[in-house]
Amino acid sequence: MRVTFLAEQLDAGHIVPAARWLADEDVMGAAMQALHWGESYSLTISDDQAVYVFTAQTSSGVEPVLPGRETAWPL
Repeated sequence: MRVTFLAEQLDAGHIVPAARWLADEDVMGAAMQALHWGESYSLTISDDQAVYVFTAQTSSGVEPVLPGRETAWPL
């Protein structure tokens, strides 16, 4: 969902990597497989001004809670 939101904000020339990632079932399967085995998965998308890194990881239930939050998730 967040990658889709970001892709909608990018200029047309920079949307291609995000759109390709969203449409590639093999890549999505690799991401889900990594999460299944307790590994994290990252996706990096850049434009002329910034680099965006999306990282997903499974929760162990003992993540630190930031001040002012009731739980560690969602970040």
